[in-house]
Amino acid sequence: MNLHENKKLFTDAVLAAAEQLDIKAVYIEKDYWITRSLKLMAQDSNAERAIFKGGTSLSKAYKIGNRFSEDIDVAISDANSLSGNQLKMLIKRIAKEMTVGLDEFVVQGVTSKGSRYYKAMYAYPNILGKAIKEIVNVGQLLVEINSFANPYPYEQKVIECFISDFFRQTGNDNLIEEYDMRPFSMNVLDKRQTFTEKLVSLIRFSLSDKYMYDMAAKIRHFYDLHYLLQDKDCVVYLHSEQFCQDFENLLQHDKETFDKPEGWTEKHLGQSPLLVDFPTIWSELKNTYVRELPGIAFSAIPKETVVAHSFMDIVEIFKHNYF
Repeated sequence: MNLHENKKLFTDAVLAAAEQLDIKAVYIEKDYWITRSLKLMAQDSNAERAIFKGGTSLSKAYKIGNRFSEDIDVAISDANSLSGNQLKMLIKRIAKEMTVGLDEFVVQGVTSKGSRYYKAMYAYPNILGKAIKEIVNVGQLLVEINSFANPYPYEQKVIECFISDFFRQTGNDNLIEEYDMRPFSMNVLDKRQTFTEKLVSLIRFSLSDKYMYDMAAKIRHFYDLHYLLQDKDCVVYLHSEQFCQDFENLLQHDKETFDKPEGWTEKHLGQSPLLVDFPTIWSELKNTYVRELPGIAFSAIPKETVVAHSFMDIVEIFKHNYF
């Protein structure tokens, strides 16, 4: 993808796509750079081990929800089959390949690089030249690669950027070809596993001593879970024995892998205020939802009452199966 090298055409395309698709121009631009990094990763010789996951994967690969995430979240498959040094080199290589042309800058408390984990912030050229305060940081990409996750199952999904979609809608397929913006396939975590991951994450942090603060920091999960429950496959999955098995397996995996928040591994589901008293919890969290989500969504967000209703469907499943 090299449309950005033609600055005038790129700027015109960003602005025109924003108008045509009714999405903020800053999001059109950021989506281009996210997609470019994903394409570079998909073209790498080690692409079969890199699994795209997280909230951004839902909207880009599955068209579930309409929001951006702060990061490009990648998990390494079969990590235990590699030595510590092999794993470190693999993560380093993938990070290098997918950020070609971007400038890394260190952010205290964010940048973190180890043998099994990579988290770094990169700057992309902000052609709009606008210092707009958005919850999604303009001009920045956070790349996060880890080998702690359990990224199974996954599948090949087709990815493309908003500008490619705009070019196709307006009969400019020649520009897609000329600037190497064709759709491409890559490994993406299955949407049902993403559903389970987000739910386990919320429950885990609901067992924190400061659970309201920790859950507010993950308010986007409620948005994602709501949209996942608009998907027929995910609804069937939630009511299946497979979900119960996957949930218990992932919960045990996380207990063995993560010791934060402190003491959570010793607690049980019946101690989660999220599951035991969700209406009270949501009465405090809903203001965070209403305040934060419009800044990262590229379409109108569902009403907080609708999101709460969706999560109550999940709570009822837990009451039936576990309490």
